[in-house]
Amino acid sequence: MKNFRIAIMLFVFALFSVQVSFAQEGEKEKKEVYKTTKQKTPLKVKESLKDYSNYKISNEVTYVKKKDKNVYKFKVEKGSWSHYLLINESGKIIGIETGEH
Repeated sequence: MKNFRIAIMLFVFALFSVQVSFAQEGEKEKKEVYKTTKQKTPLKVKESLKDYSNYKISNEVTYVKKKDKNVYKFKVEKGSWSHYLLINESGKIIGIETGEH
């Protein structure tokens, strides 16, 4: 009887261990990144960059399609500082990536 209890406890422990390891695995979205140039971006996106006129804005731009909208990623530099601006198609700045992840 004691061996049976030990076997059940080991089984329950193994079951919870497996569930925890599967819970940590999330569905990873495969985001396809497209390349374009600053001149080929929509007009509203270019207008939102006017606030960064004293920054050096890279001509190479990438974008990702999210929920039927494109999110553009611009590299902006000022002196030794640089970061990335995330701008959606309607020209709204939705984020800034500093590269400190």
